[in-house]
Amino acid sequence: MTIEEWIRDRVPLEPATSAALRYERMVWQSAEALPWVHRPADPTQPFDWVEEARIGSFLAPLRAPRRVLDIGTGDGWPALPLARHVPEVVALDPSPRRAALARENAHRLGLANVTVVCAPAEDLPFPDGSFDGVVSACAIEQSTDPETALREAARVLQPGGWFAATFEDLSAELRTPVEEAAELYLDGEQVVYRLVHRSLAPPREAEYELRFRADADLRRAVEHVAPVPTFQTAGDGPGLRPVSSDDPNLGVPILEGARPRLLRGRFFELRHRTPDETIDVVVTAGFRGARAYGNITWLAREFFLGLHTAGHLAPLAPHMDAITRAFGRMYGAVPVGRTSVFFVVAERA
Repeated sequence: MTIEEWIRDRVPLEPATSAALRYERMVWQSAEALPWVHRPADPTQPFDWVEEARIGSFLAPLRAPRRVLDIGTGDGWPALPLARHVPEVVALDPSPRRAALARENAHRLGLANVTVVCAPAEDLPFPDGSFDGVVSACAIEQSTDPETALREAARVLQPGGWFAATFEDLSAELRTPVEEAAELYLDGEQVVYRLVHRSLAPPREAEYELRFRADADLRRAVEHVAPVPTFQTAGDGPGLRPVSSDDPNLGVPILEGARPRLLRGRFFELRHRTPDETIDVVVTAGFRGARAYGNITWLAREFFLGLHTAGHLAPLAPHMDAITRAFGRMYGAVPVGRTSVFFVVAERA
């Protein structure tokens, strides 16, 4: 029995959204390290060249857009970096916290051509044909209804406008048919247990938040796992960690013992489509010529890290924008299945 199966069988659950349960609780995303989101780009860092190449891959298929919508912007990626190259950008996110942070980031970086809107992807608050470009970074599948979100993206695009978005490819990411990760931490007088379940048959992801009344046993368990909630940490710090169902501190045993003190259980579930399935849904939503590619990050990392190691990257700093824009035009060079994220490009029919 997986931990998810135990929870589904024994815990009364309230449905929630990823915006409410995951992104609204995050203090920040990406360790406040994204260039032109949390700080200016540093041309001495190969990571920043890779990130700028990713921005170049979004810009290339949009074909000199004048007004771009970013659906699910989070802290402002890719909206804020794009705003350095596009006359007007609208950054949209359903989470009030994420939208507020994106607004703060834009203000701090002096990006006056960015407007941040808090609204769901399934009900975009814009007239038909308001944009000539729409982008999204692994956010469409986070919505409660991805098909409706894609139809809305098509609706607000002008005919002939371009859509460029990344999606997660669980079949390329997961090493086993089922993976579960959990964390346990104290939140005031409550102990919070969070589980992320991802599996391949079919490709799906679910996240559960169980809140318990804190007692001595649960407090000891929290101390044992030395927690720092995932939404407050990044990298290799404590947070969500792989777990098996028989783990005494993060598996079924701790949940069995804590069940009498359960206060609330919430969850959301996401379906992750394969690249071929995603193309079909994109076309049905009102696009044409949809194609899927691998993520250019893999190629950019190999290239720019190699230049950095050889000592050739720093002298190129004055040409960073031009080089990364040119590199981004190779977005079709990486085959699907090589990376855990794939890139979809399509034209509004």
